[in-house]
Amino acid sequence: MKKLLFKGCATAISTPFNKDGINFTEFGKLIDFQISEGIDALVVCGTTGESATMTDVERKQTMEFAIKKVAGRIPVILGTGSNNTASAIELSKYAESIGADGVLVVTPYYNKTTR
Repeated sequence: MKKLLFKGCATAISTPFNKDGINFTEFGKLIDFQISEGIDALVVCGTTGESATMTDVERKQTMEFAIKKVAGRIPVILGTGSNNTASAIELSKYAESIGADGVLVVTPYYNKTTR
């Protein structure tokens, strides 16, 4: 029998910024609000979360913050996709190491395969 990993509704959460970079205070409030309203899971650092505009350091900080803030209350899926395969692999391994429940890996959006 297969184990059900995810069910219900997951929010692809935005990442708030201010003039200094990621606004972790507001990000924490968004996370708590989603959980208090009954969301089943969070997707962090997807395209809605502005991952394409973040540095690797910012992505890792955002991922780690979310995992710690959620503290196991709901599953967290971390966006680790990249146009660079090695980077996607490295970010996916990082996500696993910090306790992600799953990863979201987009097909490279500028690199098209041949027919």
